[in-house]
Amino acid sequence: MAIAMTTGYSAQTEGALLCIEAASDWALTCVDQLTAQTSHVLIDYGAADGGTAVGLWHQVLDRLHANQPDAHLTLIGNDLPSNDNVALAENLALQIPREPKPTVLVSARSFYEPSVAPNTVSFGFSATAMHWLSESPGPLDTHTHVLASADADALQRFTAQALKDWTYILELRSKELQVGGRLLTVNLSRDGEGRYLGHNGGETRNVHDQLHQIWRGMADEGLISEEQYRKGTVLNFYKSPEEFMAPLKDTASAPYRNGLRLVDERTVYVKCPYRRRWNEDGDTASFAAGLMATIRSWSRHSFASVAGDALADQVYARLEQRIADAPSEWSLDYVEHHQMMEKVA
Repeated sequence: MAIAMTTGYSAQTEGALLCIEAASDWALTCVDQLTAQTSHVLIDYGAADGGTAVGLWHQVLDRLHANQPDAHLTLIGNDLPSNDNVALAENLALQIPREPKPTVLVSARSFYEPSVAPNTVSFGFSATAMHWLSESPGPLDTHTHVLASADADALQRFTAQALKDWTYILELRSKELQVGGRLLTVNLSRDGEGRYLGHNGGETRNVHDQLHQIWRGMADEGLISEEQYRKGTVLNFYKSPEEFMAPLKDTASAPYRNGLRLVDERTVYVKCPYRRRWNEDGDTASFAAGLMATIRSWSRHSFASVAGDALADQVYARLEQRIADAPSEWSLDYVEHHQMMEKVA
């Protein structure tokens, strides 16, 4: 699975932090609905290094402790085996000194696997993680991202893989939730007008097209082989709201049969914080470096895994130069789908 976030992910992903902050109201709504019991297990699926969610978990633990002061709380951070789990443990440990002095744990397995025992989770949360595919759905020969390509066959295959993965993820989570437990997902999405992370409808350049142009150019220059070019695919997929909700509307699906139900959903837009600062201060060098770093944080492994570190670094040196040459034409705006779910009897 060609997925790995860069070291120092949280410091490079201010946009992801803003997306989590935008979901804090629904996170608190979820914990307000939990029935009183002696203990609660809370889990962050796909937490990366955990830094972007420190504030959210402060709020959630404070609220649940206020609601149920005698309950013991356990917070678990989860991502992939390739994750920087040392950093995740350090960020989770920031919760320990504060009341209610929770137990904190790291689950070092993939969120495509069972993470905890069945019927144990009171509140599950996931932000900007579940767009990654568990495996390649086959070749994407003419682009580095399927949604920016014109490959109808590849789009069909990637869509099918994304829906298969999502249904299975919800099946796993539905088994882990207690009856009455809540699950809140904050996922990179695409809206009804086809906008998604990196493509804001033409207000600025399509980031995925720019990455592809750089990668194609390196092949044309002979820096990478044609085989490496074809394998340099960002293995993620930004689902629509309808695709996110589909397993919960299908009464025959495994998560539905396990009792997982849709409570509410919404689409949320978060403007690029790096572009906002550039609009205010005009510091092009800082803008180019910051925007490049946040794009690199989630896409670098797609290129390094097939061509090595040195050539992957060239991709981002060229990307940073492109941003610096035309800063007004760049922005990384987020399209997020929030989905609140509950497990019923």
